[in-house]
Amino acid sequence: MATWLIYALGGGWGHLNRAIALGRQAAPQHHVRILTNSPYAPWVETQLHRIDLSASGLQNLSLQILPVASAAETRHQVQAIVQNQNYDCLIVDTFPRGLGGELVDCFPQMSTVPKVLIHRDIDPAYVKAKQVGRFAEHYYKTILVPGEGDTLPFANFPQAVQTLPWLMFNSQELPSVIPKGQPTILVVAAGHLPEMAFWGQFMMALSTTFPNVNCRCLAYTCPPQCPPNLWIQVWPGMLILNQADVVIGGAGYNTVFECQALGKPLIAFAWPRQYDRQQYRGQRWAKLVKTSQEAIDAVQALLQSPRNPNPIQPYRNGIGDAIAIIDKTYSAP
Repeated sequence: MATWLIYALGGGWGHLNRAIALGRQAAPQHHVRILTNSPYAPWVETQLHRIDLSASGLQNLSLQILPVASAAETRHQVQAIVQNQNYDCLIVDTFPRGLGGELVDCFPQMSTVPKVLIHRDIDPAYVKAKQVGRFAEHYYKTILVPGEGDTLPFANFPQAVQTLPWLMFNSQELPSVIPKGQPTILVVAAGHLPEMAFWGQFMMALSTTFPNVNCRCLAYTCPPQCPPNLWIQVWPGMLILNQADVVIGGAGYNTVFECQALGKPLIAFAWPRQYDRQQYRGQRWAKLVKTSQEAIDAVQALLQSPRNPNPIQPYRNGIGDAIAIIDKTYSAP
């Protein structure tokens, strides 16, 4: 049984969720270790039973959580793990050089280790400034592009392979939608902690405007001013998204593609990020808004439309193809 090391460093939910989505489906046939520094990782580790839906379980999936440390200490820890641990394939999410450039020093000494890059969208200005494309083309045997098409910076490299978006669950794994008399509006407050104050105020405005609608806020902690009875702390969020009629959130990778797969209309704010382009993603796959009032007006318009009589729609998940491609990467001579 091969061992995969997935590098999923990054401060929020996106890298961690995408890595776990891949790892949970690979775990029955592989040992999978996920290297993460997400502040949510310790709690997520206690919730892994929620995705243990297969007969073979998740005994082969583990999180290697880095302690809170300075950038220099984190760089040293990552380099020690990547260079000294035993594994058959290194899979790096989003940042070819590593989040802090720490892989640049490692890769010249790791020529025998097959490397796979998960190519989520990344700011072209950063790619150009750090000459990331040249590094990715030289060191990565395979570049997987999960769902965002051929306009991404490395999508047309010779080793790039497109797949459908990666999702935590296949459609047949999700629980049935619970019928409700009133529509459910779900706010996904999954961004950075400083954004929680905005989401709390938005929840107040939303619940006041729509007193007879089920308004809920999915978040790790209850945002300030959000009525506690409206707050939901559940992971993975896809289990709750499936129950919503309308979703409001950021335009991050997981929120956008989970809503797309489930057929849920997404009203999105494009939050600024250092490397990700939520504006670019949101323009393609969501209804972008800039203010709370714009979002409420968009909800009002959607609620005037007939409710979807078929709340469950089958969809395809790119994870299965990705696992087969990764297997070939280290099996091929």
